Amino acid sequence: MATAEVPEHARSYAAAARRAVDAGFDGVELHGANGYLISQFLSSNANLRSDRYGGPVAGRIRFAVEATAATADAIGGAKTGIRLSPGGTFWGVEETGVLELYTALLRELAGLDLAYVHLEATVDEEVLLELRRRWPGTLVVNPTVPMGPKQTGRTEADHWLGLGADLVSFGRAFIANPDLVERLRTGLPLAPVEEATYYQGGDAGYVTYPAYQHTA
Repeated sequence: MATAEVPEHARSYAAAARRAVDAGFDGVELHGANGYLISQFLSSNANLRSDRYGGPVAGRIRFAVEATAATADAIGGAKTGIRLSPGGTFWGVEETGVLELYTALLRELAGLDLAYVHLEATVDEEVLLELRRRWPGTLVVNPTVPMGPKQTGRTEADHWLGLGADLVSFGRAFIANPDLVERLRTGLPLAPVEEATYYQGGDAGYVTYPAYQHTA
């Protein structure tokens, strides 16, 4: 994208959010993680721009801030969240100076009165704890949750709640466990996800997982 084109793409998040709210959704979460567009701008190896959207930290966070600000302006900060994966290496993206990068980003986002920031546990716990201290609003943490016959997910959730997260999210665990809430409530083991079925189309691996089968 040419420099002049970038703001249009930042505003496209706001346009999509406005349509979602008009359709009845309560709010939106910008996907700023996992190698998607916002994440690419944050990246130190994907973002090789030499204009105001690249280079130093202030440039690399600019697109994320503009996209989030436009969305909050369109539908209200209370209906806007953003998901981030500090230090994540999805699809080959890399980030240098993770703490500096995300501290600067959170500082800019703090003025938008967002509903929350959603952090994946993709970096050392010490960094996440420092980001918790530097984010004044609601924080959602998506922990790494091992799944199998002895894993319940409660340990990881309680750990992060004890460290200051306001909420804990689950992704893969929810795919493989349609009754995840009940399993968490009662301490039942989590079924493992079948990663070979990812992005293959059809029902297999998405709506084919059973609820927990109690045995007599």
